[in-house]
Amino acid sequence: MHVSLDSALGRQRRLNSVGESVLQIAPNAAAAYSLRSLTGGDPKVVRVRRGSNNVESDFTASGVSSGALLDFVTTPQIGWNLQPTFSNDSGTGSVTSQSSTATTATVSFTGDATLLRESSKPNHVLGSSGDQVIFNISVSGLDSAMTFRLRTASSNTTVASQSVSNGDNQDITLNLNGSAGYLAITAVASSGGTITFNSIKVLPKSGFVETWYDQSGNSKDAIQTTANLQPVIVAAGVFQNGLKFDSDGSSSGPDFRTPISSAQLSNDPAGNAGFALVWVGNVNQVQHADTQNHSVLGNIKGVATFSTGTIGLTVIPKTGTTKFISETGGSTTEIVEDTNALTPGDFGVVFFSYEDAGSGVDPLLSVDGSTTTSGLSSLSSSSSNNIGIMTAITGGNAVQYSRSTDGICKEVLLYTGDQKSKRVALETNIAAEYGITLS
Repeated sequence: MHVSLDSALGRQRRLNSVGESVLQIAPNAAAAYSLRSLTGGDPKVVRVRRGSNNVESDFTASGVSSGALLDFVTTPQIGWNLQPTFSNDSGTGSVTSQSSTATTATVSFTGDATLLRESSKPNHVLGSSGDQVIFNISVSGLDSAMTFRLRTASSNTTVASQSVSNGDNQDITLNLNGSAGYLAITAVASSGGTITFNSIKVLPKSGFVETWYDQSGNSKDAIQTTANLQPVIVAAGVFQNGLKFDSDGSSSGPDFRTPISSAQLSNDPAGNAGFALVWVGNVNQVQHADTQNHSVLGNIKGVATFSTGTIGLTVIPKTGTTKFISETGGSTTEIVEDTNALTPGDFGVVFFSYEDAGSGVDPLLSVDGSTTTSGLSSLSSSSSNNIGIMTAITGGNAVQYSRSTDGICKEVLLYTGDQKSKRVALETNIAAEYGITLS
């Protein structure tokens, strides 16, 4: 399995051999999420937050494929977010004069100004982890080198630093390892000096997904307004061609959920207890818990005491084993498992369809076209918990809802009602889009 290189930035649409888009192949989805068009048109697909200044913007499928999304995230930000004023917060020196505009600033001081900064620790400079901040400065009068420190607003946490000496038109480049806010200038020992900020430029490198728009027409948008829980779409200045979820083994990370629960999903308008799940993406091996089930789609609890009525798709990163798990009771699960499954790091498509029409349970799990139909004798999808996208790692003895699965999600389709008859056509369309090899 591999990803084709013919579209690092995605495409507006992908049709199958008879000219159908995904939602033409299998219409009436409960929800449908992708960065490409699933409708054959040019729908709004994603709302992105630029990490450097928290500005947000919507993009259509063509806006993603054209590179407009990447341009929005990485457009340099010129000037101060808030014009700075400086005071000597430590030492025996004093600020003798200062001035600032939207893009420049000058501060002069005498004596031992050990720490120059604004005491309120505001947001002079907006930038997030991975961004670069470039000051062009001219410095005179120093007896020894000082240190520029960018710190997080309202704290003393330094996220980048560099030594600075006398000289004209120096470019001081700071690579952020956290959120910036204000400039603190330390170790300023001098009989008098002047620092002139000729310009300031923030080079944004990070973009985050605030909303993944539902293309089904049901307005079931997946929304995460809390910044530190949003998945990444641009990392280190590179478009991820999907939603990137990072997991470091702690109880933190992106938490992205659809507004649909297991109970809602299994409410088939035709009267059958049926539904279908489709997930497209990859899962990476990380140091922790590689042999556990990592949730890629669903709301399973996955702990010693299960949550009755929850369902989900999982992948074990070390082996690629893929499962549909139904937590049927507080201490019981039923599992449909495919061991001929995903290769860690490679992209694949996982399809699950279920129907209980009164004549017996009829499940089907397909991983890149490899199908399994056994392992499920009953199912209760009664949970009111929202279906998450790569939002948990299952297994172990503690609740791990907030921990994200490491990897990238490209598409998610949710259906009420059995979709087994549409499986091959859906998988063929998806495989052609992302260069996935089917069995």
